Order: sequence, then structure tokens, then C-alpha cells
Amino acid sequence: MSANYIIKLLTLGDSLVGKTSIVLRYSDDKFHQNKISTIGVDFKVKMITKGNEKIKISIYDTAGQERFRNIVKHYYKGANGILLIYDISNRNTFEKLQFWLDDLKENADIDNLFIYLVGNKNDKKEEREVTFEEGNKFAKEKNLPFIEVSAKTGENINQLFDDMIKGTILKIVNFDKKYNNLSNSINLSFLDKESVFQRKKFCC
Repeated sequence: MSANYIIKLLTLGDSLVGKTSIVLRYSDDKFHQNKISTIGVDFKVKMITKGNEKIKISIYDTAGQERFRNIVKHYYKGANGILLIYDISNRNTFEKLQFWLDDLKENADIDNLFIYLVGNKNDKKEEREVTFEEGNKFAKEKNLPFIEVSAKTGENINQLFDDMIKGTILKIVNFDKKYNNLSNSINLSFLDKESVFQRKKFCC
């Protein structure tokens, strides 16, 4: 099945924040409690339909360990969207967010990336080390959209990826010169005119 859009998304963040679990919950609606850490980069594809548009979503699930850092950097090229993920029950993963943003700025065309800040493991409310307000403050400082999710329960996972698709396609249409001629002929009616991405301005 041919697609009107092909979107390349990357997960980014420290090891064990739940990047793989988020991808699996969205792609297969599954959750594995004892999922081992990703080695290098894993890959998932999902075809969806929005309005009259067929969209192919390629999700690259990257490893957070330092020994895989150089491998992960190669996958920045050609990416349209980044899920920047931390674990709300592990403050260290939150404090590393700036490192990941700096790495993106150094190795990717960050102006053409739609970056979404994601606090995972929202089901661990009693173990929370990072408040919602802290996550939201960081997102506002960096001019990023923000959401808390739970890969375990599925809370907000579909909302996250629906937002990612809308935000990424708006980036493609508005900023990628390769798509400028195409954008006038493609039906974008599935993009909600009241979308958060049209009410708010995001730099990344």
C-alpha cells in the first residue's frame, strides 16, 4: 500500500526510560514487564489512515547506553520527529534531557525536527521523582510540547502519536522545501484546525 506521507520518528533518552515499551504499546498494543534494553537500534513500521491520507510511520527505537551513542547518531539523518523520553520515577533521566537536546543540535538539522517531550511511567505515581510541573516547565523553556504517558497502562500513548503525526506533517509542509510544491495538492483536512500545534508556536 503506497503512502502519501512517510514519517521517520526516533525515540531518544537514557536507558530504561521505556522507549521500547512506548513503541510496542503503540505498534502492537503490547507491554512486556521485563523487556531487556535495546541493543543499538530497533525498528517498527505502522501504516495508518488519517482522513484521505495514508501515512507510513517508521519508528526507530534507539539504545540509551553510551556505548551505542555513535550508532544512534547516524539515525538522526532524515528524521522528521523525535520522542524525547524520560522516566518520571528516575530524576537522573530527567536531568539528562539537556544532554540529548545538545546532541541533537550538534548532529541533526534541529530546525526541521518536531520534538515532543515525553514523561513515561505515569503509572508509578508513588515512586515519582519528577513532578508534572517540572516536566512542563522544562518543555516551556525549550518551547516543546509535553505529555506524560504510561506504556504499561497505555495512558496517553495514542494521543502522543496522534500529536506526533500532526506536528511532524506540519513541520514537513511548513519547513521542508522538498514538500512545498506537494503541500498544495495534498488533503490536510485530517489536521484539526484547533490543534495545539496551530494554537501554540514551537521552535523544535
